[in-house]
Amino acid sequence: MSENFKFSDVFNSRTLRGRANVAKATYVSMGAIYVLMKMQKNKAKRLDAKNYCKGCQQLMPPS
Repeated sequence: MSENFKFSDVFNSRTLRGRANVAKATYVSMGAIYVLMKMQKNKAKRLDAKNYCKGCQQLMPPS
């Protein structure tokens, strides 16, 4: 990052622009957490689906 970047200037709670930046950062972080949780849930479903036979939908014996 640049040596002129000041965290307290960007996320200043006394200015309208600073408060907007805090709100944007909050939305982005919540969205990222939501996406990561969805990806983790889908991965578990795919791993579980590998244990079943596609034709008969019965549990396959361990190989």
